[in-house]
Order: sequence, then C-alpha cells, then structure tokens
Amino acid sequence: MTLQLIGALLTVLVPSWIGFQIAARYARRPAELRAAQNGLAVLVTEVEYGATPLPDALRSAARAAGATVGAMLVDAAHRLEEGGGVTPGEALTAAVAAHREATCLTPADLEILLALAPVLGASDRRDQVRHLRLAMDRLAAAEAVAADERRRYERMYRYVGVLSGLALVLILI
Repeated sequence: MTLQLIGALLTVLVPSWIGFQIAARYARRPAELRAAQNGLAVLVTEVEYGATPLPDALRSAARAAGATVGAMLVDAAHRLEEGGGVTPGEALTAAVAAHREATCLTPADLEILLALAPVLGASDRRDQVRHLRLAMDRLAAAEAVAADERRRYERMYRYVGVLSGLALVLILI
C-alpha cells in the first residue's frame, strides 16, 4: 500500500513539475525581452553619445540587460577582446548561438538580436543607432506578444500538468 501511494504521488508530481517548468518559460520570456530592450537602450547611449569602444559598450549594456541577455553581451565583448580577427557581428552571432539554450527567448526573438550583427561596429554611428532603435521597437512588439501568451498559457500549463498527473493516477487505479 505504501509503494502504491508513493507511486501515485510521483505520478502526480512529475507531470505537475513539467507543467510548472513550461509555465515558467512563458513567465520569463517577457522579462528577458524587456531586459534585452534595456541593454540595447544602454548600447544606443554608449554608441551615440559616449563613443565608447564596442567591448566596453557591450559590457555596460550587459549590466542593464540582466543575467541571461547580459551573459550574451558579455560573451560577445569577450570574443571581441580575444582578437583573432573576429568582427563584432561574428562575435555577437557566436555569443547568441552559445547562449541560445540558456534563454527563454524564441528563435524569432533571437533573430531580432542577430539582425544587428551585420551592422554592429561596421557602419557609422547614426546607422548603428538607427538599427539598435529598430531592434528595440521589434523587441517591444515581441514583448507585447509574449505578455499575451503568458496570460493565455501560463496558468493553463500548470493546470494541465497537475490534472494530467491526477488523470494518470485514476487510470492506473
């Protein structure tokens, strides 16, 4: 009887945990998009007014961008400082690819950041600022969509996880 109770408890807990993990990704995505916008806003300031070297500007942006997106920007700055003929675009592309799994951003969200790669450090200040502001606008639109998806799906996945676990227990009894 005790083993059956433990088995039933695990049968409820595992799908519940999975549902809560999926719901957490929906909850974190709008925050990460907002953090990316904050980082790009700092990058705009550094490029437009500070004329800061790009690795330092990326580090400043990383401090404003939070942990996940900030790690991408710090990685890009580190890759630039290592040298070896790496362009800023290549550094950003490699950093995004390296941190793709650690983020809750969708491939479409990451494409917004990757669209900066050909321009970052390769054009004049005004053009870079224009592209950074365009990316910020696109990230704001993606954040609105993500917030809507969060409202619709976060609670649903929590309930689906718990209820599917309970359904499995009922089926197995």
